[in-house]
Order: sequence, then C-alpha cells, then structure tokens
Amino acid sequence: MPQERDFDERLAAIARELLNEPDLQHTLQRVVEAAAANLDGEVWASVSLVRRRREVDTPASSDDRAARADQLQYELEEGPCLDAIWEQETFQIDDMTADEHYPRWSSRVAEETGIRSSLSLQLFTDEQHNSLGALNLYSPQPNAFDAETRGEGLAFAAQAAVALRSAQTEEHLRTAMATRNLIGMAQGILMERLKITPDQAFAVLSRLSQARNEKLREVARRLAETGEIPSRPQR
Repeated sequence: MPQERDFDERLAAIARELLNEPDLQHTLQRVVEAAAANLDGEVWASVSLVRRRREVDTPASSDDRAARADQLQYELEEGPCLDAIWEQETFQIDDMTADEHYPRWSSRVAEETGIRSSLSLQLFTDEQHNSLGALNLYSPQPNAFDAETRGEGLAFAAQAAVALRSAQTEEHLRTAMATRNLIGMAQGILMERLKITPDQAFAVLSRLSQARNEKLREVARRLAETGEIPSRPQR
C-alpha cells in the first residue's frame, strides 16, 4: 500500500506539472521523460502522435532507441503502437526475439536497439476512444511489463492524454488568435490604402486568397509583413 500511495502522489504531481508546460512540444517531452523516470525498471518512452490525415509520427522520446523503434513501425507499416492507436487500447510484447505478431519489426528492433519488450498504451480522452496517439514504453529486458507496471502505465497514459488534449486546444487557440491578429493588421492596411470599410477589406483579402489559391492567413501575413498589396495572378 505505501508503494501504491507513493506512485499515486508522484502521478498527481506529474499531472499538475504537465498542465503547466508552456506548449505542446514541452508537454510531450515532459510526458516521455516522466514516464521513463517514474515507471519501474529501465524504461525508454516515446509518444506516437496522430496528425491530420491519420499520419503518425514521434515528436518526443526519452531515448533515441525508443524513437528508432517507432520509426521502424512507420517504415514497415506494422507494430504495436500502430495497433494500440487504431485497434485496441493496449498492446504488449514480452520478448522481441520470440514475437510472432510483427516478425520483421521485432527482429529489427531487437537487432538495432537492444529492446526486448514493449508496452503501447492508447491515448484518448472521450468515451468514443478517439485516439490522440500512443504512449510507448520499451525495455532492454524481456518480460519487463508485469500487471502492476501495466496498471501504472495506464494511469500515466490517462493523465498524459488529458494534458496532451489541453496543450493541443491551447495551441489551436493561440494559432487562431495569431491568425485573427494578422488578418486584422492586413485589413487595417487595406482600409488605409484603399479608403474602404473593414468588411470591404476582408472581402478583398478573401478574393485574393481565392485567386492566388493561398490560405487567407498567408495572404494576410505577406501583406502585414511587406505592406504591399499582392496582385491577382495573371490568367
């Protein structure tokens, strides 16, 4: 019981720290470092993150060997973190040298990194299990993840998912605010130069965006940075 309480206390402290990280990248890096430092045994951790169009990459890892194990999954298009993301909540491999699920991936991981066992945990924050990605835990020891470690890993992944979702939401809000400010600056320039209203200035930006096949944000950014009104492309 004291050991369980100690982990709960550390997990609560980590959860508070994660919510105080300044941006998404710092949050991800703190997640993997905290997982590697607080789970039992020698553990290397990484986060596989789902991007737009269902692309997956590894933006943070506690060790290059964990990042390489992830990268091999993306190259070979097979592996436990991909299954944890798309198929089920957790996926465990006790011994890479005896694994039959992903023989190509497991053999290369064992050969190139010395990893012998892994545990991949889906990161999700709602009842529909919409996946944000996976927390991947690797060990140079076979059979490194017992029932207790799996339970701790699941608790850690739950806290990490909440922090990750919060960081993503905050990043989206910052991006939206920056875009709104850029568009406002560009509108101001057009209003002053062309002696038009805010609505008319926005309409000019929209027409330029469509004519140049560029995002409105990019048209506004160029105008705000250079002060020059872009011309429509010649047809």
